[in-house]
Amino acid sequence: MEETNCNLCGANETELIYTEKDRLIKLPGSFRLVRCRQCGLLYLNPRPSPGEIKVFYPPEYDPYTIAPEDEPSRIKRLEREYGFWKRARLVNAARPQGGRILDIGCATGHFLSTLRRLGPWEVCGLDISAEATDYARKRYAMEVFTGELAQAQYPSGHFDVVTLWDVLEHVHDPRDTLTEIHRILKPGGLLLVRVPNAATWDARLFGPCWVGYDAPRHLYVFTPATLRRYLEKSSFRINSMRTFLVSYPPFALSVQFWLDEHVQDGALKKALAAVNRSWIPRLATLPASTVLGYLNNTFITTAFATSLVES
Repeated sequence: MEETNCNLCGANETELIYTEKDRLIKLPGSFRLVRCRQCGLLYLNPRPSPGEIKVFYPPEYDPYTIAPEDEPSRIKRLEREYGFWKRARLVNAARPQGGRILDIGCATGHFLSTLRRLGPWEVCGLDISAEATDYARKRYAMEVFTGELAQAQYPSGHFDVVTLWDVLEHVHDPRDTLTEIHRILKPGGLLLVRVPNAATWDARLFGPCWVGYDAPRHLYVFTPATLRRYLEKSSFRINSMRTFLVSYPPFALSVQFWLDEHVQDGALKKALAAVNRSWIPRLATLPASTVLGYLNNTFITTAFATSLVES
C-alpha cells in the first residue's frame, strides 16, 4: 500500500469519508476513502500500488467478458448491445466524419467493434489485461496494445478521438494520463470521458455500498466539479458536460451490496436478491429514471464529459 497526496491540487489535508472493502469480487482488504479538504477530490489513501492493484482485476472481472452476441441470456445480450450502441452513437454524433480513435481501457473490444460497424473509423485499443486484449485481437482483428498508456508511446498528434469509458477513476495518476492524452491527440481532437458521479442521489442513498466507489479498483471518485478542474488543468476546453441515463444493473449492484452489508438472514437475503434481479424493480424505477435522464439531472449514476482539445 502507498500513501499519496491529492492528485488534483497537491494538498495532503483530508477527511475520512468511508472505510471501504472489495464488495464486487470480495477480495480481502480495507481501504480508506478520503476527501481533500482543499479541492474536494475523493480518493483512496493509502491505496494499492501499481504492482499490488493487479490482483484486484482477475479474468472474471466484469468488463473482461465475452462478446455480446455470445451472451447466453437474451436480456443481458440486448442490454449490452444497446449500451455499446449508445456509446458509439455518441462518438458518431460528435465526429460524424470518423477518423482514428483510441479507446483506453478497451477491455475485450466490444465498443470499438460496434463503432467500426457504424462509420469510417480506424480503431485502436489499449488495456492492461493481457487476457482481454488477446481476446480483442483474436475475435475482432483489431490493433490493441497491452499495458499502460505511457508505455504505448504513441506519436504526438496521432488520434482524432480518445475515449475513456469508466477508466479515469482506475488510473494512479489522472493528471499524467490526461496530459499524455492531450499530447497524442491532434489539434482540435476530441476527448470523451465517462466516470461515476459521486454527486448523485444514489451515492447519498447507498452510502459506502454505492457501486461507484468500487474499492479498491476505483482509486478516485469524481464529481462534475472535480472532473471539470482536471480537464481544464490538463489544457482541455470543455465543450459540454452532461449526465446520462444508464441501465438498471449498476443500481441493482448497489442494492445487492446494501443487502450483503445489512441483511443477516440468509433466506431473506436470497429472496430479496432474486427480486432485485427481476423485472419488478426495473419497471418500478423506470419512470423516475427516465424523467431524470430527460431533465439532464445530475442525480444520475454516471456522468460524461466531452472535451475539445485546444493545442
